[in-house]
Amino acid sequence: MNNIVLTLHIVFPVWLLAVVSLPGITSVLLIVAVILCLLVGVVSKIITRLDRLKPVLYVFRGLAIAAMIAVYVPLMILVGFKQTKLLYPVKRAVYTHGVYGENHAYYDRLLPDTLPKGCGHYTFRTQGSMVAQDYHPTSWLSFTTDKAALDAYAVFYDRQGHSRITDAGKYRWVMRMFNMDIADDAEIPEGTVFYYISDYYPKAIVLDYAEGRFMVMT
Repeated sequence: MNNIVLTLHIVFPVWLLAVVSLPGITSVLLIVAVILCLLVGVVSKIITRLDRLKPVLYVFRGLAIAAMIAVYVPLMILVGFKQTKLLYPVKRAVYTHGVYGENHAYYDRLLPDTLPKGCGHYTFRTQGSMVAQDYHPTSWLSFTTDKAALDAYAVFYDRQGHSRITDAGKYRWVMRMFNMDIADDAEIPEGTVFYYISDYYPKAIVLDYAEGRFMVMT
């Protein structure tokens, strides 16, 4: 077990992927894990000299293993659980707080706090950070709901000052980003509310009343 841990964390530093992807969360968790692993060695020497209190050592070992596992859990949530509605609040927090750290508030306002009661065809894909120029970790959230929920979202985004636009070209581009099959000359469907928030690392919101679909790309 010791050899496996040393190989994974020193010879092949897999923890580096977690730290780079989610620096706002995993950096802190990694520090805690390192401290607990060092304490295991200290406690082990003390208990060996005293020749008693071995249950205390077992507790520290358990905490150290749990801390190491915790380093990777946020990364697993970030890249997985795309269709798991119950984990939406956790996945949202991992993305906003883990990827953007102190700048999470902006993305918190783009992504709904919770899912509506009537929520179907749910998909939430998220990307992590990467050490690369001009790279933006994006998220795509899509689900179907009722008119009342779409109206509430429209009011929410209007109050934030986002402008509704009618640019069909940008609409087609956003829909393709959501892997939607759309014609090259397609127009924005009647009754659809389309917010295109930024050309710099594009962010957009689509409220499709005909299909009852909510979509947001951050």
